Amino acid sequence: MAMRVIPSHRAAASTLLMLCALCAAPAGGCVEQVVIHTATNPAASFARYRSFSFGSAEAPPRGYTASAWSPEVRGRVQPLITAALAARGYSATPESGDLVIRFGSGRRTVAIRESGDTGGDTWLPNDENGSIVERSLVVDAFDARTGVRVWHGSSRTEIDPDHVSQALLERTVSGLIAAFPLRSSGASEGRTALGFHGTARDLL
Repeated sequence: MAMRVIPSHRAAASTLLMLCALCAAPAGGCVEQVVIHTATNPAASFARYRSFSFGSAEAPPRGYTASAWSPEVRGRVQPLITAALAARGYSATPESGDLVIRFGSGRRTVAIRESGDTGGDTWLPNDENGSIVERSLVVDAFDARTGVRVWHGSSRTEIDPDHVSQALLERTVSGLIAAFPLRSSGASEGRTALGFHGTARDLL
């Protein structure tokens, strides 16, 4: 595991994680990278939060749109978030939780332009340009009493537009919620180790 420190330029404490997840390619050699950003409201006191409930779905992140797969993605993601937050020490409740969790997802097509001037060399490959489909998943936590957002996490990764990868969803949610403040007595230690002051790490 490689770790490096990067300077923080945001008022909220933030962390950036780069994760790799195996994709479902027949050859088994494709690796998908999941880029994750999280931020914690420095004014929030997580010691008083013990439970959470889910709020309404969020709109797709800016620049992304919903797709026919969006309802299935939401149905798969919510139990993953529930399990991940439980592992961090928070209890799920149907309503009236201390925290309200909202999340949304969307996809976009990204154009890839890699080839440069061939200089007239016709033997150079011409298949370096094209497009990929990315999915973004955003998770927000709000103080149920005040409505203030206390935590934010977002991710993006290349996906197969015709298939929802359960393994990739699990990897994405796990990476996001790994940065959520611990409910246990080791919360402050966990937050430092996970880089809430501008640490980035690669998980392979």
